[in-house]
Amino acid sequence: MTGADGDQTTQDVLHELRETIARQERELRLHQSELEQTNAGLLALHAEVELQRQRSAFLDEVSRSVSASLRGREVVESLIALVERENLADCAAVWLVAPETRGLKRLPKPETAPDADVKRVARDHGPYVGPDRLLLPLTVGPLLMGVLELQRDTGFGDEEIPFLTAVAARSAVGLRNANEYERERELAERLQHAMLPTLSVPAELELCARYRPAATGVNIGGDWFDAFTRDDGTVVLTVGDVTGHGIDAAVVMGKLQNALRAYAAEGHGPADALRLAHHVLRGLNSALFATAVVADLDLTTGRMRWASAGHLPMLISGADGVRYLERRNAPMLGVPFSFEIAEHEETVAPGCDLLLYTDGLVERRTEVIDTGLDRLSGAFPAVTDLPTEEAGDEIITAMMGEADHDDDVCLLLCRWSGRAPQANSAHTHLPSPAVS
Repeated sequence: MTGADGDQTTQDVLHELRETIARQERELRLHQSELEQTNAGLLALHAEVELQRQRSAFLDEVSRSVSASLRGREVVESLIALVERENLADCAAVWLVAPETRGLKRLPKPETAPDADVKRVARDHGPYVGPDRLLLPLTVGPLLMGVLELQRDTGFGDEEIPFLTAVAARSAVGLRNANEYERERELAERLQHAMLPTLSVPAELELCARYRPAATGVNIGGDWFDAFTRDDGTVVLTVGDVTGHGIDAAVVMGKLQNALRAYAAEGHGPADALRLAHHVLRGLNSALFATAVVADLDLTTGRMRWASAGHLPMLISGADGVRYLERRNAPMLGVPFSFEIAEHEETVAPGCDLLLYTDGLVERRTEVIDTGLDRLSGAFPAVTDLPTEEAGDEIITAMMGEADHDDDVCLLLCRWSGRAPQANSAHTHLPSPAVS
């Protein structure tokens, strides 16, 4: 190969090599660009997945939080705290539908009146998006629970609306549950109050009756009290407790209360009245049982007879101090067998206080029953010098405080003043006490 031909061949090879290198550089840059786009897409996807995970976790937290309470105000407070904690809004509020007027009440600042935008959202059940304000209807199906108001200086983007709408939907369910619970609670308290008896006793016998429903559930319970005077002048006192809660417990309670009053009014002693009530309960084909204590007091002699079926002991305060009347106790009423019920006697002097109560007053899940009984016997002496109505309230406060409780509480405080009854006022009729 001559020198000229060799030089040409070398140049051709170099040219081809340069083109190959240039082509590979272009392809490399293209691959790098595609890789960068892929990485950016993966990062964006990861960020989106993480955002959705966080939002899903937040929605679950909203559901748990608004379901933790069955009181509308507490549901609203929990929702507002969560929204502001997550910086979803600079400030938040809820316009609740008032059941009695169907008007809108703002929480917080309930004195504020709804403007046209809030009213439109409540009427149309559609969102309102303003420059710095978002209004979302709180609906469950066709039912409007209220309007969620969110305010933020930077406004709300279109991509946020579906998420915040989901927050409103979860919150609406919690508010619906709270509204239904509060409505059932009110109905239950009215029913329970209607079933409480009118107490009729001689004027020289001071009574205080208290009933506090459970703070959880529908609140219809099986606790009852009763006090009346037989034709022979004997005063009959009863307190009882049907197991469980609900309509069934309330129905059984009403039947037992009436049965005990009827048997005692006929002249049956405490043990016989309980025995007959036991057969009544067994005849109801109910799975529920009951505890009860019945006492009758002759005010001319101070002789008191009593019997108990599975019930906690009565507490008496007199000249010899405070003590429980603990005697042989029969099984609960309604158990599937027959049994003997012992009847006991005690002499009661004027000035004595006698307390009948149900287990909700002393029983706590976190402690043994003896601890509650000791607490009650320790609190009792401090109220014996108070008027009976005040004494009953003080006992409730000392034993229960303001904390919620998951069982009904019933007490009947009886004080024999020893004062002779005045003419034309031999008996005092006490109306059914308000449910507290």
